[in-house]
Amino acid sequence: MPDTRTDEIISEMAGYAAVLFDWDGTLADTHTAHYQALRETMAPFQIPVDWQWFIDRTGVSAAETIQALASLHGCQPPAPVHQLVARCEERYCDFLDAVSEVTWVADIARALHGRKPIAVASGGMRRSIEATMTHLGLTNLFDDLVAREDAKEGKPSPEIFQIAAHRLGVDPRECLVFEDSDFGILAATRAGMSAIDVRKHEPLA
Repeated sequence: MPDTRTDEIISEMAGYAAVLFDWDGTLADTHTAHYQALRETMAPFQIPVDWQWFIDRTGVSAAETIQALASLHGCQPPAPVHQLVARCEERYCDFLDAVSEVTWVADIARALHGRKPIAVASGGMRRSIEATMTHLGLTNLFDDLVAREDAKEGKPSPEIFQIAAHRLGVDPRECLVFEDSDFGILAATRAGMSAIDVRKHEPLA
C-alpha cells in the first residue's frame, strides 16, 4: 500500500490524464548492467568505455551511444550498429543481478495502476526492458510500453513520448513524465508535457 507521501504525490497528479515513466534510471537502476554489457561488447575491438562518459549520456539509445563512442575514438563502428546493439542486449541479460528497482518511483506506478493510464516510454530496447520487468516483478503493471524500436528518433526527440500519449488516447499536454536524464526532460518538454526530474526528488520517507 502507498504511504502518506505517495498519496500526496498521487493527489498532485489528479490534473493529468496519464503518467509516463522512463525506464532506465527512473523505474530501474540499470546503469551498471548496461555499462558492463557495452564494455564487454566493445572490448574485442579494443574500444574502451569510460564510466563517466557513459553516465553523462544517460537517456541516449544504445545505437546512438555506440556511434558516439566510435566517434570519440576517431573510428567507425567496428561492426554494423544493429549487430552491436543486439550483442549489447544479449550481454545485458547476463548482468540482471546488478539491476535493482527504484522503489519510490515504482511505488508511485503501483499506486497509479488501475487509477490512471500509465506507460513506460523509454529509449531502451524492448528486449532488455521486458527482461528487467520480469526480473523485478513489474510485468503487467503498465498499460503500454514504448521502446526505442517503436520510434524513428530517440530522445531528446519527443517522438517516444508522443507515441505513448497517442497509444493511451490522451493529449500530450495532459501527460506527466518521470525522467532521470537531461535528454529525457528535454524530450518531454518538446512533447508539451510536464516532467518530474527524479534526480532532484528525494525517495519517499
